[in-house]
Amino acid sequence: MKSFVFITIFILIFPCVSRAQTSASPQALLYVQNSTRAINSLREHISSVDIVAPQTYVTNSKGKLMGKPNKEILSIAQTAGAHIMPLVSNQGFNQKKIDEFLKDTNAQNALLASLVTEAQTQKYIGYQYDFEHIAVSDRDVYSAFIAKSATYFHGNNLQLSVAIAPIHSENPNDFGPGSWQNWTGAFDYPAIGASADFVSVMAYDDSNSVGPTASLPWVTQVANYTLAHIPANKVSFGIPFYAWVRNTATGKRVEITGYPVLGSIIDNGTYIDKGWSDTLGVPWITFKAKGKHGKVLTAWYEDAQSFQKKINLIKTNNMRGYSAWAIGQEDPKIWNVIAQTRSSDAQVAVK
Repeated sequence: MKSFVFITIFILIFPCVSRAQTSASPQALLYVQNSTRAINSLREHISSVDIVAPQTYVTNSKGKLMGKPNKEILSIAQTAGAHIMPLVSNQGFNQKKIDEFLKDTNAQNALLASLVTEAQTQKYIGYQYDFEHIAVSDRDVYSAFIAKSATYFHGNNLQLSVAIAPIHSENPNDFGPGSWQNWTGAFDYPAIGASADFVSVMAYDDSNSVGPTASLPWVTQVANYTLAHIPANKVSFGIPFYAWVRNTATGKRVEITGYPVLGSIIDNGTYIDKGWSDTLGVPWITFKAKGKHGKVLTAWYEDAQSFQKKINLIKTNNMRGYSAWAIGQEDPKIWNVIAQTRSSDAQVAVK
């Protein structure tokens, strides 16, 4: 999904409406990492966040729960009345260890018991599983673990959401090399969608992309596949805040960055060229890498305009909301889009 460096916002099992959300407004789930920039952005914009999803916990193959919550993040969310749903990931996204965990009933039971105790102590509404790099051969056992977790959580008044890799086709050959076998194919959309209170579709990191992480045509394909297998009211659609940077000459991806870095280049006028792709639905900028012999780079990034297009897709299809990865990396102007969306939906709900 994401390297261990980002944030998110999500939704829950029993329908819940946050203090600033109307029934028509897409629910905002934001992933939050422990960086100063992320925490400052969360504090400034918490009134526009429904679910705060800190990247907090990991488990090993024995089901041991590891990680400690960031007290500042919890305080910001709790003071504002936002819900808290931390992420739980498999340690290191290690494929061998998650295979061992999924075949060990005792390890699963140990993890579930620890998660319930921690949720009751910290006042979480539940958790989001962000288990990744699962082999396609573990598809059924992973779905079974999701069903088991949902039953256990619900019995303890907790909700379960699941981050799922983006699927746009049933054909394994339609994905980049190794993607279906080692990442995407392990997610059984109908089975997971039936068990979880909602899913967060990681609609970014297109395995075949030669440009942006999430072009609008590809994102639309992912949305169409998702909605054919999971009810719209259970879908929190992923939106990236980060950018892919490529060597302009070779097209090879060389870096992942956020808008703050690119925005500084734009504001300082130190770019070579910039523009907007109507075909891909995202902006781009070319600039020279630092250093005397710096290569020319092209960054495909997300700004307020591309964010709005993805929000329009979510609203048109009546999806539950969106999950943004991750706060602190965003174009500041996207908060104007969020505010306008929530305000206009509130007006519609009143009429």
